[in-house]
Amino acid sequence: MMTAEISGNVLARIGATHGYRFDGDSVQINAELNFSDAALGAATHWALQLWSSAEAFHGKQLTGVKVAEVAVYPAAGGQHVVATVAAMPPAGSAEQNMALALVGWGADGLPVVADLAIYPVAESFVQPRLSGNVTCALADGMATLSVDSIDNPRADDNLSGTLALEVWALTAPYAGGSWQGIPVASVILGVLGGGNAWSACHFVVPAAVPEGPGVLTVMLREWGAGGYVTRDFCNLVLDAPVVAQPAPTAKQPATKAAVKPAAKAVKAPSKAGKVPAAKGTAVNSASEAELLAVKGLSAAVAKAIIAGRPYASLDDLCRAKGMGPKSLAKLRDQLVL
Repeated sequence: MMTAEISGNVLARIGATHGYRFDGDSVQINAELNFSDAALGAATHWALQLWSSAEAFHGKQLTGVKVAEVAVYPAAGGQHVVATVAAMPPAGSAEQNMALALVGWGADGLPVVADLAIYPVAESFVQPRLSGNVTCALADGMATLSVDSIDNPRADDNLSGTLALEVWALTAPYAGGSWQGIPVASVILGVLGGGNAWSACHFVVPAAVPEGPGVLTVMLREWGAGGYVTRDFCNLVLDAPVVAQPAPTAKQPATKAAVKPAAKAVKAPSKAGKVPAAKGTAVNSASEAELLAVKGLSAAVAKAIIAGRPYASLDDLCRAKGMGPKSLAKLRDQLVL
């Protein structure tokens, strides 16, 4: 357990008793906390954050995905926090290292990790997943998606939420958590019973045209209480920009943009541009006037967003007063971190 010190004084620490327990897409967090008198005026607000990472945690460095957050209202001395909140488990099936962070935000709005409790046992999340080969080809405004198998490894009585495949154009390989990119294609799959799978999946759907080269990420998403959550993903490499082709003739087959596993080298054409960054209003830095320019965002919610900064992901906006999952779903395309 690491303890933060500022000017030689310990501000706040996580006590000897702490832990978490998952129940689907919610998690109960409990912790003994100790605050010094100086801590009460050192931060504008405090929170306990549960983090997961495929890599090991070191010192007070937070890496990976923020899974959940509990607001803390400190009092001098010791207190015991117990709360059940929505959880955002990391996508994929890799084992995850877990850590509980006590975080405070200063007057400058920047978060500081006061203490970090690292758990010795890795966590495995059982959730819908992509199995076998995943491929995607883009041509003539269409995406051809193929997946060997889409599995629901949960218990037999655990029916999934509505599942969907989404293809995104990104500037870097996706590693879980929030992302910024350009939506390319999507298909609604339906619900899948626990212990069941869809095999030899093949879909041809309309697609936007990414400029390429870059990274295409196929995400398996599941609808839940807080909207769609990414359960698994596969990064692919787009070798060349996609150019609309004329209708094929008997001697001239249509040209397809091949998408290959990311492990293979990317050979970028000399004239190819990069996948452009997503455009939108930055919720962590925009002024109130800039937020009010977002269509559908009220003045009260704009103020609440500013008061709740910073946000590790767009999903965290739901903690701002007046912003719920449905409202965020309508505004998501206009916002970035």
